[in-house]
Amino acid sequence: MTVAFGDGVGALRSLADGTAVGAVLSEVARELGGIRLVLGWLTAAPEGLDPGAFTDVVALMPGWGVRTVLSCATARFVPTPLSGIAALLADTLRPDVLLTRLVLRDSDACFGTEVSWQRQLADGGVRVLGIADDTAPCADAGPPVAATVLGRCTDGPRRYESAAPEPVHEALADAVLRFVPEGARLQYGPGQLGTALLRRTDRALRIDTGLLTDAVVDLDRRGLLIGTPSATYLLGSDELYAWADGRAILRGIDHTHDVSRLAADEGPFIAVNTAIEIDPVGQINVEGVGDKVVGGIGGHPDYCAAARRSRGGLSIIAVPSRTKGRSPLVERLSRPVSTPAYDVDLIVTESGHADLRGADWTERRRLIAALFE
Repeated sequence: MTVAFGDGVGALRSLADGTAVGAVLSEVARELGGIRLVLGWLTAAPEGLDPGAFTDVVALMPGWGVRTVLSCATARFVPTPLSGIAALLADTLRPDVLLTRLVLRDSDACFGTEVSWQRQLADGGVRVLGIADDTAPCADAGPPVAATVLGRCTDGPRRYESAAPEPVHEALADAVLRFVPEGARLQYGPGQLGTALLRRTDRALRIDTGLLTDAVVDLDRRGLLIGTPSATYLLGSDELYAWADGRAILRGIDHTHDVSRLAADEGPFIAVNTAIEIDPVGQINVEGVGDKVVGGIGGHPDYCAAARRSRGGLSIIAVPSRTKGRSPLVERLSRPVSTPAYDVDLIVTESGHADLRGADWTERRRLIAALFE
C-alpha cells in the first residue's frame, strides 16, 4: 500500500490532544508492513515520523524538511519538476490513500494553505483521509473535497517570517524591475529577492507563481496588485494567512505549473528565479553544491520554459555577483542541470545583465563571462 502525506506549511503535525500524526502513521506502518510513503514539499519533517517503519519512502522535493528523512536507508529522492509530479502520482507512484489537513467551511472540507498535487489525487479517485482544522485559513479556489474525516487538530499551518532584504537584494531587484512592464504576470521565488521585488516595484502587477509570500500583502496595500493572485502554496506569517483566508487563490500544480497556460495567458509572463550555479553557456543548477543538497528542482524549469515561450515574456535568472565570496559562475555544474540554457533569456546581477536572446553558444559564453568579470 502507498500513502501520500499532504505537504506544504499545512502538513499535519499533531492531533487536538497533542498526539503526533507522524508517530501514529509510523506505528501503523510498522505493524502492517509493506507500506510506502510519498512526501512532497515539506518545510519540516512530520513530527514523530520514523522513516525506518516504511518499506520505502519517496521524496519528490529534497532539502527543507526532508533532509533528515533522506538520511534513512529506506528513503530516496526522485528528481522531477513540479509539473511532472502529477504523472508520477497517477501511475508509477499512485497512492492508495492521501492523509492531509483539511479546513471545514460550512461543513464542507477544503484544502487550506496548499493545494499542490492533492486535488489531482482526490479527483483521480484516491481516498482522502482528513484531519479537520476549524481554525486554519482557507484559500482553496476549487470545490469541496470528498473525504473521510478521521479527527481534529487546532495547530494550524507553520508560520514563517520573511527575512528583510539586504542592500544587495534591493539592488538586484531594481536591476530586474527594469525589465518588468506594467501589468505583467510575475512569478517570483520565496526569499529576500522575491520580497524586494514586490516591495520595490512601482508598477501594478499580476502574480502567477508557485509559492505566495507575505510580500503580496504589501503589494495589495499599495494598490499595485491586479486581480487575485494564483499560486499553489502559501508560505508566510499570520498576516499572509489572514489576508488569504476566503480568497480563491490556490490551485493544483496542473494549473499553476502548466507551461502551456503560463505561456499563452493574457499579458507577458515574467519569471524571476535564482541559481546556485551557472555554467559558461547558462545551464542552471538550483539543487545544491556537490553532495550538499539545498532544495529540489521544483518549478524552476517549468516557469523558465513558460516565460521563454510567452510573447513579450522573459525568463530571468537573478543572482548576486558573489555570495559569501563565491561566484555563481562555475566551469562545470557540480550537480545535474535543473534548467537548460535555452530556457534562460537574461542573467541579471546587482551591477548589470547579460541578454542571451538571439545569442549562439559562443556569444553566450562571452556575455556571461563578461557579466561576472
